[in-house]
Amino acid sequence: MRLLVAAVLATLAVAAPAQAALAPPPTVLGFEGLPQTNLDSAAYPGVTFRSTCLTSFASAPAPVSCAYVTAPGLDSAQALDVNAKSLTIAFDQPQRVVSLWVSGGSTGEGAEPTSIQARDAAGALVADGGFTQTGAFGQAVTLKGAGIRSVTFDCANPYYCPAYTLDDIAYSDVDQPDTEIVSFSEGRFYFAGNQPDRGFECTLDGASAPCRAPFVTGPLAVGDHVFTVAMTDRYGQPDLTPASYSWTIAGPPVPQSAPVAPDGDRDGRPDASDNCPAVANADQADADKDGVGDACEVGEPGTLAPIAGERVNVDVIAGEVYVKFPAPASTRSLKQAESGFVPLKGQASVPVGSVVDTRKGTVAMASELNGRGAERSAKLSAGIFQIRQKRAKRGSSASVSTDLALQSAPGAEAACARMSRSGPIKGRSRNTVRSLTATTAKGFFRVIGGAAITTAPDATWVTRDRCDGTRTDVGKGRVSVYDRKEGTLKRVPAGRSYLVKAQLFAARAAR
Repeated sequence: MRLLVAAVLATLAVAAPAQAALAPPPTVLGFEGLPQTNLDSAAYPGVTFRSTCLTSFASAPAPVSCAYVTAPGLDSAQALDVNAKSLTIAFDQPQRVVSLWVSGGSTGEGAEPTSIQARDAAGALVADGGFTQTGAFGQAVTLKGAGIRSVTFDCANPYYCPAYTLDDIAYSDVDQPDTEIVSFSEGRFYFAGNQPDRGFECTLDGASAPCRAPFVTGPLAVGDHVFTVAMTDRYGQPDLTPASYSWTIAGPPVPQSAPVAPDGDRDGRPDASDNCPAVANADQADADKDGVGDACEVGEPGTLAPIAGERVNVDVIAGEVYVKFPAPASTRSLKQAESGFVPLKGQASVPVGSVVDTRKGTVAMASELNGRGAERSAKLSAGIFQIRQKRAKRGSSASVSTDLALQSAPGAEAACARMSRSGPIKGRSRNTVRSLTATTAKGFFRVIGGAAITTAPDATWVTRDRCDGTRTDVGKGRVSVYDRKEGTLKRVPAGRSYLVKAQLFAARAAR
């Protein structure tokens, strides 16, 4: 038997079963090629024939008396004719099954059968059978049991034993026959047996019928299915452990209900598409069209025009940005304004005096250049700064700068402590306390550092406040650096740096 199991996810799309070795076929003694005379008792290796005749002749082991190789056989060229009181077939090794064809036997009323007995090495009976008149086409006999070492034919009448013919004596140390499923594809089963057969019996889901390969299943219902097949050998013995194959035909996918999308503010808008997931706003109002709902705006709409000295427009273009409004801002109807920093998203009009934290983000800032409504813009990142700007006289063409004053993060200035209990701290003078990266295009923006003020109409630069002064690193364009103490001006080209030395952040002994 070969047991095979498969799970099928598409109708009849089944891979071929894994190959499994069939049991070896039985050894068959067909008497072909032997001389047509008394049988040599050792004609076959591992098998010995012995006979006892009815006459005064003693049992002769070689050649075997009263047993002759003759022609024709039952279904072959030669067979063994037996005219003896008994004939024994002995095996050197124990066998599990012995099958043979016999023809002849007693005839007439009261005819006595010829017995057939299989015994083990100790002489104990393992299996028995017998025959009388078999007819011209013979009779198949099979003896099964563990440890068969001999098979003996014996007639009941000591004075008269009918002659009979033996052919195709098959023996095996394993159960016979054996069947294998070779493959299953597109509803077709292919299978084979380990010896000549009389046919196969196929069973599909409990319904059995004689069959030959290929066996076609035909349309099958969704669900589990089982197919078995068993051969019957030429002696009429079926495979008692049929080959088996189990599989499942899956139906169409069961519709699954869509998972409920998270809606933290329970306004009927899933968080993934809610322009203000933290505050309920079923109407999704967004006056400045910046993708941030009005309910989540922390400032006035970013569509308002900037006004010098009053407000600038800030657009978050990357990362996380926070803003802290000046104390009087609470009177200007700023939504969700708090005493500390709050997240800034999308666009917003931010009042002058606000502090913006871009250490983890980037903003674009637009401010009014003069009293005639001209605007200039800058891109700012990697720093904390306060927005400062004077008011412009309406109608005046005089430019008003937008100042970005560097602010220190909490605890950052402690890096400039020059003394510890053990003495001076080496290298602390070059520590950066705060910085800001700025890119301008025809603007009037100034970065206010502790020792210097930097400005450029069209450039990219970094202003750093260190313990030993304010350093300017120019990436593009030309930047003007104003020394706040000396009152001098230095122009720094692209690719160069300039340090205005000063002792910033009052040095104090570490505590």
